[in-house]
Amino acid sequence: MFQTPDANVDSRHLRILVITSTYPRSDGDYAVPWLRESLSRLAARGHEVTVLAPSYRGLRSHEIDGIPVHRFRYWPRRWESLTHEEGATNKIPVVNPLFQLLGVPYIAKGSLASGWLAARRRFDVIHSHWPFPHGIMAATARLFGSAPVVANCHGAEFALARRKSWVRPVLRWALRSSEMVVCNSSHTAQEIRALSGREARIIPYGSTVRGRPTALPLNDVSKILFTGRLIERKGVEYLIAAMPLILAQRPAILQITGNGHRRESLERFANSLGLQDTVQFLGFVSNERLDQLYADCDVYVNPSIVDERGDTEGLGVGPLEAFAHGRPVVASAVGGITDVVKHQETGLLVPEKDEGALARGILEVLADPSRAAGLAMAGLEYARQWFDWGQITDRLEEVYMQAIVDYRARRPRPHTAPVGARLQ
Repeated sequence: MFQTPDANVDSRHLRILVITSTYPRSDGDYAVPWLRESLSRLAARGHEVTVLAPSYRGLRSHEIDGIPVHRFRYWPRRWESLTHEEGATNKIPVVNPLFQLLGVPYIAKGSLASGWLAARRRFDVIHSHWPFPHGIMAATARLFGSAPVVANCHGAEFALARRKSWVRPVLRWALRSSEMVVCNSSHTAQEIRALSGREARIIPYGSTVRGRPTALPLNDVSKILFTGRLIERKGVEYLIAAMPLILAQRPAILQITGNGHRRESLERFANSLGLQDTVQFLGFVSNERLDQLYADCDVYVNPSIVDERGDTEGLGVGPLEAFAHGRPVVASAVGGITDVVKHQETGLLVPEKDEGALARGILEVLADPSRAAGLAMAGLEYARQWFDWGQITDRLEEVYMQAIVDYRARRPRPHTAPVGARLQ
């Protein structure tokens, strides 16, 4: 555990406020599983974690995994759906542009809630995910609670900043005014550096699927798997377009999990290619079902792209889940995926938006089971080394402690109680 020279800082028990746009609405909600896993592990180490997140259609405050989730209301329940499901950055330009009108009450009500919580609980550190727009809420919490802010970027903020010029100075301010900045990949770190000049600490997330590596199934009809939201930046249409090229060489089926606003158009596209019996849309599935799909597949494919708004994968959880099951990966060389998939080492990388390249990569893996198994095992070992949840939690604790020490060095307060001391 990180050792700090400040005797007033007790790293064993921190009160942490986490501000986020999305958090599971119930035990069975699969939203942001990586964040849920991260906070559960912090709580298991003895830290007192509190989540501040927006309501969804009138959802009241509740508890998940023993962690209190405070929901702030920002609009009548009928329209209170800016977040969750596909996320605000996808809903605003694609689903309904009127969603952007909810931005002002969202930030205002969220800031009021964060200030109230911080003044009442006196947190030791404030962890703000997606610094736009949550940097404003975090700054309000810092003002009323006198605690440092850790800003955590995931990539979508910068795509939004490229589309909306007024977002750039707000995001730059949020990054520069935070005590520490962290992010999920080297790609996102480059975006942070370019916009704000800040150097970010890279702290990725690990797999949340509890699978175990097994031998490749070597199906007579090869099974190709994709998991994820069906939105533009996932590039699923290119994977579907690659299927006729694959079928010309060998029998195969493509199994697609997840939902999103593009599902109907993707189904129509698959049908137009005569693939209605070859491409299976499975919707959202349970973790148990997902485990089985990984175990049954011959190859996992992540065909992500840089979409029309400049958004792409900040990291990409699919390859990590595939590695956990001992499955080979073929993926596009975009965004944070290149932190996970090392070409010809832990998987195959291909150019984005190129169904021919996708088909060739997939066929290369399917044609050589020994090579496929070698890639899968290398990926598993790489994931265990760099994406281990224990190490990830260690790094988060280090960042929190450093933020606290730096904040106190700049703003010394007399008679300060030990950080993490329980309220009387």
